[in-house]
Amino acid sequence: MIGNDEVFEALADGQRRELLIDLLESGRYHVPELSSSSQEIAEANQRFLREYLSTDRESNAGDKELIRMHVVHIPKLADDRFIEWDRDDHVATEGPRFDELVPVLELVDELRDDRPVADAVVTLKQ
Repeated sequence: MIGNDEVFEALADGQRRELLIDLLESGRYHVPELSSSSQEIAEANQRFLREYLSTDRESNAGDKELIRMHVVHIPKLADDRFIEWDRDDHVATEGPRFDELVPVLELVDELRDDRPVADAVVTLKQ
């Protein structure tokens, strides 16, 4: 069974949660392609990339989030084997360890902000 730290780390970021919930619901996630300028940034040296992703300086926020998805979130989930990523087809699918996240993903999905509170059911163990 997966450790709690790995679950919380995998789900710590909103982009990762959305990707994993989309996989839970459809079994497939289409990863948007990077623009050519974003691709150049993603291929730049790692120090510059860390600085770029950690600043709030003006930039196209969509591109910045997409770069994070491509160089941080998807590789992390793929390295942990929660997803499989076909870079050529720009598709992520369930990895060999995805089922270990399903109980927590189902709970997170039920408690999402865009769902009515009445739809969310939580059972607490005593």
